[in-house]
Amino acid sequence: MRVLASAPAKIILFGEHSVVYGKPAIAAAIDLRTYVRAEFNSNGAIKIEAKDIRVPGLTVSFSEDEIYFESDYGKAAEVLSYVRQAIELVREEAGKDKGVTVSITSQIPVGAGLGSSAAVAVATIGAVSRLFGLELTNEEIGKLGHRVELLVQGASSGIDPTVSAIGGFIHYEKGNFEHLPFMELPIVVGYTGSSGSTKELVAMVRKTYEEMPEVIDPLLVAMGKIVEKAKEFIISDLDEELRLVQLGRLMNINHGLLDALGVSTKKLSELVYAARVAGAIGAKITGAGGGGCMYALAPENQSEVATAITIAGGTPMITRISREGLRIEEVLP
Repeated sequence: MRVLASAPAKIILFGEHSVVYGKPAIAAAIDLRTYVRAEFNSNGAIKIEAKDIRVPGLTVSFSEDEIYFESDYGKAAEVLSYVRQAIELVREEAGKDKGVTVSITSQIPVGAGLGSSAAVAVATIGAVSRLFGLELTNEEIGKLGHRVELLVQGASSGIDPTVSAIGGFIHYEKGNFEHLPFMELPIVVGYTGSSGSTKELVAMVRKTYEEMPEVIDPLLVAMGKIVEKAKEFIISDLDEELRLVQLGRLMNINHGLLDALGVSTKKLSELVYAARVAGAIGAKITGAGGGGCMYALAPENQSEVATAITIAGGTPMITRISREGLRIEEVLP
């Protein structure tokens, strides 16, 4: 028996950094996917084959216990920990210790802040749990994905695996998740080709906050208000064009506040402004900053915005919000 499952990447639409201070955030699944094929093997071992883990400039191949790097950025190897832990959790849930071989292909760049680790964990749990005959809901798989992150990382809000498992829009506040109504958002994600350290960036903002709370606190409060305003527009019955325009305005304001916190970079800002000049109605950082990605809302001109991001030195990914989270693509006897 073979099972193929897929799970999407995610972006933080609004609320990164302020969420650390108890403010809400909105995240969404995007239509870039990681695919995991799982089947039993006869030797009782866990085998992981990574076909094309996407790190720019890096080609990786795995064969049993050996890893071959053509150019070593060190990021792709981290994926192994999430996959192995996901398989072991499912074997524990099933009460069975059978050997499993998984094969991974992915459209999601590793280390770009798009939730590649959560997507591979969720897709692995989905494929392997079906292989073992477990009937788990997507919500249950999201919770197992959160457990994987806690085991591998030591800390996790659970946003990434929840979004990847359930899909669509998720409103998060102080550990609570709310699935928001779906709306189309034609977006272009721009990848700088480098990534910042989330831990270091959060610590930097914390230091500034502790030194100047009367200056930084209003920024964080404003970010929280942006999230609630965005939620109002997402769930409202307003004309779709008007909702997109208002969300774009909120994106631009949110980006300015993140820049004020010091988490943007020259390259991120260049991609953001290139996208706006090319006609995006909103553009901002997504995630911790310091590198990683930005995204632009471009309902009429995704290709023009993507070209502008390329000219500015970024890697564009034309995509949209994914209504679906985890999907079982096929089950073969």
